[in-house]
Amino acid sequence: MNNSHQLVKATFLIVVGIITAYALPVKAERVITQNYEQATWYVSGDAFYCQLSQKLDSYAQLSIISEPSEPQHLDFKWLLTERDITDVQVFARTADWQDKRAIAPSIQFFSANIEQQQVTFNKGVAPILSAIKQGYWLDTIVGFGDEQLRLTFPTTHSDNAIDQYQQCREKLAPLSWRQARDYEINFDSGERVVKRAADLSYLEKLVRYIQLDPKVKKVMIDGHTDNVGSPLANRLLSKERADDVASRLIEYGIDAKLIEIRAHGGRYPVASNSDSNGQSSNRRVLIRLFRQKS
Repeated sequence: MNNSHQLVKATFLIVVGIITAYALPVKAERVITQNYEQATWYVSGDAFYCQLSQKLDSYAQLSIISEPSEPQHLDFKWLLTERDITDVQVFARTADWQDKRAIAPSIQFFSANIEQQQVTFNKGVAPILSAIKQGYWLDTIVGFGDEQLRLTFPTTHSDNAIDQYQQCREKLAPLSWRQARDYEINFDSGERVVKRAADLSYLEKLVRYIQLDPKVKKVMIDGHTDNVGSPLANRLLSKERADDVASRLIEYGIDAKLIEIRAHGGRYPVASNSDSNGQSSNRRVLIRLFRQKS
């Protein structure tokens, strides 16, 4: 009797669960598809960014963006201001004209981290370019809390745009402003010239950056030493180090008029000179870029 009672109870709970599941409200969804004639990806950019984007009427814009020394990122921007968006999904789908047996690549993004009606996806963006080039479309589901809107971005005539975007990426500056604005070179005790391959490579990239950034108005080079030796000897040593860095920059193509050199000797240590690690940190040349104020 007990077993029969438990079976009836379990069956009842399952039925209630099914009814409840079907009774849950489903988000209403509208679908908007870009007209084929307007389904064009546009490329814009310069030495400091490249952007591949498509705008769907006045609703939204989807963009893939590259910046120097940074991973590509996917940006979705909602252009209407009447309602705030709550979440965004982006995924690849088969195009209407493709064989129904075609399988779209497994590309899907989701975020509820909305800032000023915009979402940025920073990881796993590269496969989207391949999907677009193969003719797959991109669907974006925009959530508004109790309802959602599906936006379809076709990929008509995208090959040329993607090629232009990749060419733009190849011409990007080798450094970002964050990487270029200050850099420190450390020296061994008594060392006067730059020898490390990584430092020499950086100086070449820095010159290229400066040539591409018209806002850079000054390159400040400050030489420093540890406390080993007399103040006069350290002042001369710090100047030799700064002079060598400056000569490298000029050799790589920088305009000498941009450079200002200062030699500080053992003044302004950044660490204690009481041990070898601190002394190593103090034997340095600091390179800083200054831009014109906008």
